[in-house]
Amino acid sequence: MPNFVYYLYLIPLTASTVVSLRSFKNQWAKPYRYFSLFLMATLTNELFAISWKFFLHHNRYWDFPNANLWIYNIYLPPQYLFYFLFFSLMIDEPALRKMKKTIMVGYLIFCILNITFFQSIKELNTYTIIVGNALVIGYSITYFIHELNRQNPLPVQRQSLFWISLGAFVFNTVSLPYFISINYLSRNNLPLAVALFNILLILNILMYICYLIAFLCKTPSPRKPS
Repeated sequence: MPNFVYYLYLIPLTASTVVSLRSFKNQWAKPYRYFSLFLMATLTNELFAISWKFFLHHNRYWDFPNANLWIYNIYLPPQYLFYFLFFSLMIDEPALRKMKKTIMVGYLIFCILNITFFQSIKELNTYTIIVGNALVIGYSITYFIHELNRQNPLPVQRQSLFWISLGAFVFNTVSLPYFISINYLSRNNLPLAVALFNILLILNILMYICYLIAFLCKTPSPRKPS
């Protein structure tokens, strides 16, 4: 793929970030406003990582390698921790909410141990991604099961949480096996690794389109987080 194609995901990410601001104007439930802030942080992190790679790494004051994996590695833990917090606030499942702190603290400790003893900040922390993917998939499935068990099903096309869950589920479901096998594929079948990475890029775009649709939905009913 041409280089510019690798950054097409910035278009739906930017669009979803801008549109998500309506959650503040229309006083959506707090978790959706938190999600808008999360999209802003994600966009900022992406722009910083790209800028570092192309020009910020070198100027009159410093000269560093243009590798930007350290930026993504630093952002990975808070990124997944936010997903855990968001779903635990939005899914009406008492057991899930009780496990919220345990899951978040346990994951944070795992991330610190991983970057300290196993995978350095200079290499992509795939273990952090793998565990994060698995937990996000679990949260998404919990939401879908909860909705399927409703006595009075809600129209999904109007449910912001459905679109957020769908985007997160589709992307993480493909991302999980990719990062489990990436080291093996890179050594033994590089063309396949590249092809799968391109598919992951497409799904990344799809995920942000789902987030965009979520904030284009009718204002959701307020839901008080516990």
